[in-house]
Amino acid sequence: MHHLIHKAICLAILTAPATGQLMGETITAQWHYPDFGTVLESHDVVVSAGVELPAGSIFNDSKFDIDIGDDWVEFRFNATSNWSNTNFNGWVFKDTAGTIGAFSNYYIESASAGITNMGSIVLGWSADEFWADFGNMQVAGGGEFIRLKVETAGFHLSVSNFIAGQTATIHANGATDGGQVGIAYSLAGPGPATVNTGICGLISVDLSYPIKLLGFYTASGGSVDVGVNIPAGGQGHTVWLQAMDVSTCELSNPLAETIL
Repeated sequence: MHHLIHKAICLAILTAPATGQLMGETITAQWHYPDFGTVLESHDVVVSAGVELPAGSIFNDSKFDIDIGDDWVEFRFNATSNWSNTNFNGWVFKDTAGTIGAFSNYYIESASAGITNMGSIVLGWSADEFWADFGNMQVAGGGEFIRLKVETAGFHLSVSNFIAGQTATIHANGATDGGQVGIAYSLAGPGPATVNTGICGLISVDLSYPIKLLGFYTASGGSVDVGVNIPAGGQGHTVWLQAMDVSTCELSNPLAETIL
């Protein structure tokens, strides 16, 4: 990793704000049971840094919290939990106000060892909602979790396996096929910082100084996957990231990822 010395090159990565992520948006979270068309309970929540649905606010169960991030949903369990296998037994998340970019992918990013029968989980999405049928999933006890990743259409940045001592993957999709993708990061915060890039003019970026350049990568099929070794002693530290499609100067969503 290189320190950001060459501002005109490195900070060309960061231009106008991206849209279509979950932070600050209103999401309708619904538990559907015993089939997809039956809503057991419904909550409108604004995605923030806190836990959107603590266990005490979920009417029909108190064994888990639901925490929503900028591009993920995490179920955190406080007790043993067995999900009955009906026509549908799970949660649907909707873009309440229609202000988020179209959802384009939804998948299991990570889960603790005590989450079993994950092969029975059925994930799906449409342009304005995404869902998970947890029927037959088994949870061993308190402290277990499952994190689901959601992507929106357009140029998008995400991270998986951000765990101390392991290799994380930084994934960018929706870039120009065959073009360059630049990825920058900060250990100091989410900005904003104003920088004269030379290429894109005076801009406000979503990273705090000092900003570092991870590198430039060729997008194959519009996607880039970069493996990064996470330091063994990094648990609990937060890293802020952004990327840019160099061909279009389009900025990705900013990320704030805490090392697990």
